[in-house]
Amino acid sequence: MGRLISCAAAVMVFAISALPAAGGEIWTFYTGEAYLNAPEPSRTLYVAGMSDTLNALTDSGDIAATWVVTCTKGKHSTELTAMFDRWLVANPALLGKSAPLLFLVALRANCVK
Repeated sequence: MGRLISCAAAVMVFAISALPAAGGEIWTFYTGEAYLNAPEPSRTLYVAGMSDTLNALTDSGDIAATWVVTCTKGKHSTELTAMFDRWLVANPALLGKSAPLLFLVALRANCVK
């Protein structure tokens, strides 16, 4: 389990560090556009999985993102899905980017003031 968490953390770090790279693209299962085009309940399940993964990585100490736990604690996955959907619709220029990275950016935009 620790190896899996470490691998997931490494993937997240790689994805986050790749965003500012000029012209660089990262491979991803979902872009923001693919996520928005997915039917329900796929979007809610995706968001629940992202949230669970980020919370587990924070809890294990593999990433330093206690703000994610604070942001998502007590929220239902449908609330987080609605937040992410609204953020994506409001930021159409970013829809071609990696959905996991966009989820982090959307969480930060909605939770860290």
